[in-house]
Amino acid sequence: MVAGIDVDGDALSATVDRVRELGGQITSCVADVSDRQALTAAIDSMAGEVGPLHGVFANAGVLPPPIPVEALDWQEWDLVLGVNLTGAVMTLVSSLGHVVDGGSLLVNGSSLAIRPREGRLAYVAAKAGLHAAARALALELAPRRIRVNVLAPGLTDTPMVRRIPGHIESGLSSVPLGELVAPEEVATLAVHLLSEDSRHVTGAVFSVDGGRTAG
Repeated sequence: MVAGIDVDGDALSATVDRVRELGGQITSCVADVSDRQALTAAIDSMAGEVGPLHGVFANAGVLPPPIPVEALDWQEWDLVLGVNLTGAVMTLVSSLGHVVDGGSLLVNGSSLAIRPREGRLAYVAAKAGLHAAARALALELAPRRIRVNVLAPGLTDTPMVRRIPGHIESGLSSVPLGELVAPEEVATLAVHLLSEDSRHVTGAVFSVDGGRTAG
């Protein structure tokens, strides 16, 4: 059985329906990952339904349009770091009391944390911080044999990416394979890293970016 959290109730309902159509069991809760009290309450409530957690994937994120550093919007900075860095770390830390020894934690980082682009200062800072935080957690949680890893997708075919005018066209020029990453490909690797098949993999960053960070 799985549990899901999303700030978008409609999108979460669609996910729940899809999982059940495929024969899976799922419970869900609408919450904002940047709201510590709401997030913790949601995790505690769902863990009460599903039981001990064997894996946790912190996948929430926001990607605003590019903006020059001279025009940096500090409210937007707070939002981006609140969701992409603090919210992701809080998701893992708030789950720890329910995670079994030997479990797996995973965060969704970004190729931009490895190879930045201009106009993305808040996003790059948040994701780079998340990469570092995951490595630190991997060391601290090793005595419990809880693994912590990072997925670092590149330009992926998601609604968040498609909402920004020109983002795909400007980004594909830096992708050697010249294609968007399919979200199913990222999901497949996520499942592998959360499973016992990767039980000796921890503190690692896995790029799925069409070669964007190869050079």
